[in-house]
Amino acid sequence: MYQRILVGVDFSDSSEASVRWAVSRFPTAEIVLFHSVEKITVPGYLRRELGDQLDVLLEQRLDVQANLEAIAERLGIEAEFRVASGWTPQAITTAAEELGSELIVVGAHQNRAWPTDEMGNMCRAIVRKSQVPVLVWRPVRNETDKTVLAAVSLRDESAPVAETAAAYAEYFSARLVLLHAMPGTLQAYLRAVSSPAKVDEALGRIEAGARQDAESQVPAELRESLSMTVTVARGRPIVTHILNTAESENVDLIVIGKAHAPGLASRVLIGSITSEIITGANCSVLTVPL
Repeated sequence: MYQRILVGVDFSDSSEASVRWAVSRFPTAEIVLFHSVEKITVPGYLRRELGDQLDVLLEQRLDVQANLEAIAERLGIEAEFRVASGWTPQAITTAAEELGSELIVVGAHQNRAWPTDEMGNMCRAIVRKSQVPVLVWRPVRNETDKTVLAAVSLRDESAPVAETAAAYAEYFSARLVLLHAMPGTLQAYLRAVSSPAKVDEALGRIEAGARQDAESQVPAELRESLSMTVTVARGRPIVTHILNTAESENVDLIVIGKAHAPGLASRVLIGSITSEIITGANCSVLTVPL
């Protein structure tokens, strides 16, 4: 499914587990273990004693390299290693572009990456900057009943979300749930412009059209082979629908879109919905650039 995967490693148990997961699920892919040295402070007594002979950055990079190699040895895997310097989100997305990586994997520190959690902020920053899919990895909860949830807006540009989710469902022999949340104001609008007797009829037609459009975004060759459910929801905020459906369906992976634009716009276009899903989900979240 992937030729090259870049796995961000911060040497926590979660990040090491994400390496193990990536290798076991994509055994034919080239795995690159990545770490960036962000900031180094040197005690004054060392600087006074060693002066110009002290290259702390080089020492730190060599130490990181050795620790990455130790992870590969501990897991019994073959991997490449990339050690960079600077802010991790910038460094890892730059490395992904240079290496031609098709997926970035980063492990969340806990079930939920709370807004105040440093790793949660880091994950969202990586998603904002990345031009390739980013998998915010959390442990699979139920190996015997794998389920992939695709949150689709049903705009033309959202098709890659359904296509990617379908490809994952096929690859992992998982069930696919397509979820579309209709605008919360739709029913009120129909009541304003239609007679009460026609509101339910119009809603039924609109919902049927949404289901048809959702199914059409899954490649035709996969529709018959996949176990697929289409859910059209309304009446609650979109984030609530996605997280509630993920819990009720025992979802292992949420696939959601992320708009991309250069500069400041990219910080906004990750969208509050995508950001809240990364923060609030109890399962892994895959973001797909649109």
